[in-house]
Amino acid sequence: MPNAFETELGVPLPACCSNGDCCKGASPSKPYHVMLRRAAEGDEFARNFFSIMQPYSSAEAAAKVVPGLVEKTMVAARKSPDFPNNEDDVVFYHCRYLIEGNRCGVHEDRPQFCRDYPDTPFVVMAPGCAFIPWANTCRAKYEAMKDNIAELETLREELKRLKSGQSNAAYIDVTGLNDDNTGALSDVSPEDLSRLSIVLSLTSLYAVSPISSFYFHYSIQRKQK
Repeated sequence: MPNAFETELGVPLPACCSNGDCCKGASPSKPYHVMLRRAAEGDEFARNFFSIMQPYSSAEAAAKVVPGLVEKTMVAARKSPDFPNNEDDVVFYHCRYLIEGNRCGVHEDRPQFCRDYPDTPFVVMAPGCAFIPWANTCRAKYEAMKDNIAELETLREELKRLKSGQSNAAYIDVTGLNDDNTGALSDVSPEDLSRLSIVLSLTSLYAVSPISSFYFHYSIQRKQK
């Protein structure tokens, strides 16, 4: 099944290159003791993870197998508040069911987290992983959408002022991008405000998630005093 980033951002996942690095050097985004606690509390992901993954004796041992992945993971850990002790909190695992040719020995019965990988572009991937270009494209779209969210919030405030009569906006230039990149310029009217309010009612959903199926661009021009 396609994940949400594929569906909403329109960036399909490429085929896996099957180099096995994600199975040979997995490292969850939470420290070992947190994973253990969650498993003990019945967390499905943690329990499934420990059911097939076993830890390396040390990061150095993992680095002998997947050096590039270990290095990238350590860099990410130093920036994450989830790993206050940096390297000391990072544990690497390898799948006990990986067999010759980087094939999965329990492919038909593998856990859901294996089936979903990568379910987000915000995971550390081994150098040479086929999913890296996909992740980079998704991240770029996500950053652009954050800028759009900021613009929409500005427009929301402008609409509030406009409705209350406190704004000196002459008109609002609203460009809804079509397939041919054309749009329409509308003078402010009750109908325009109604349509814009409908659009802005979606921004709470737009802002909650890093994904959305629409783009909305605008500019506000103010009349000269």
